Amino acid sequence: MTSRHGLVTRTMFIYIAIASTMIVGVGPVFLGMLARKFALPLEQQGWVLSVEMAGVIGGTLFSSPIERRVGTRLLTLGGALVGLAANLSCAQAGDFVGLLVCRLVAGIGGGLLYSSALTALGRLPEQARSYGAMLFLQTLLFASFASVLPVIAELYGVNMAINALAAWFGLIVLICHWLPDVRVLQTNDSCEVTVQSQGSGKVGLCALLGMLCLQLGIYSVWGFLENLAVEGGVALIDVGWALGLGLLGGLPGSALPSLFGKRLAGNLMIGLGSLAVLCSLGMLSRGVHQAMELAVVVFVMNFGWTLALTYYMATVATNDSNNRLAPAIGFIQVAAAALAPAGVAALLPYAGEQVIYVLAALAIIAGGFAQCLLLRAQRKVIRA
Repeated sequence: MTSRHGLVTRTMFIYIAIASTMIVGVGPVFLGMLARKFALPLEQQGWVLSVEMAGVIGGTLFSSPIERRVGTRLLTLGGALVGLAANLSCAQAGDFVGLLVCRLVAGIGGGLLYSSALTALGRLPEQARSYGAMLFLQTLLFASFASVLPVIAELYGVNMAINALAAWFGLIVLICHWLPDVRVLQTNDSCEVTVQSQGSGKVGLCALLGMLCLQLGIYSVWGFLENLAVEGGVALIDVGWALGLGLLGGLPGSALPSLFGKRLAGNLMIGLGSLAVLCSLGMLSRGVHQAMELAVVVFVMNFGWTLALTYYMATVATNDSNNRLAPAIGFIQVAAAALAPAGVAALLPYAGEQVIYVLAALAIIAGGFAQCLLLRAQRKVIRA
């Protein structure tokens, strides 16, 4: 396979991974729109996000077995059509139960696409660069769309803004014809795109555990950012551009692995990213009263998030000699995205908003412990 063909293949899978998780990047803004349209209290907002992430979990679980049966192209087409139909139906939901059903189905379509795309990227060479490029472009598109979405709602109405999310899945439908089959990439020895992973399975498992903790910490806060900012005194119209500006923090966080790959110490970058997330939680817990304060908090959080997440994923992919860990990357991420908001929503009536910061901080600290296990496992591999 030519390098140009390989670049096109990599680019298509990167776009699929980004588009299928667009709800994550615009979650606070999108959830705020749903809350205003359907008059949802804070607890119900948490359940809406958790139900969608539960659908994504189901999609990631079934992605690999379905792909083995029908191939990458048909799986991607089916997932894109499901996501397209569910997102178009969301604005027409009659009540809270109907809204939950629409978001559940949308999550299933997104999960099928996301898991397949991440698995394909994990089988390409230079995994750190692939995942770094994905998160870099993801940050740009998330930030742009989070800033544009409130403008669409202001000019054309909330229904049109909600339907805009479906357009990302529509483009996936269009590019399905040119997608290669991942099964072919795995078995074709003459294909230069794939690599055989080396390393220790224990190191990969420790990296998965650390990634789970990181995601739990992020998603304990992420879906509630708009509400926390508005309660602190930030004008609703300013939240969109503040989040969009803050999302740009993911650019330097993902640019480092994109440019330098393995030349940077992965464990050091994971530690630096986790520390940045903890700092952002500390700033947020003190209260956000201005749009610029919100932008700074989100900027620091996204810098740490993308930096640590890139090297976690790369560590998993490079320590996956039996091809079992890479498909779990998507599942671990979306499982955390589903569990964290549900846990927060369940505890909010009893512990108040402080539980958001406590749960997030505990998860990041647990990730630090997992990183210690990762370092220990790597030292054993080196000695062996």
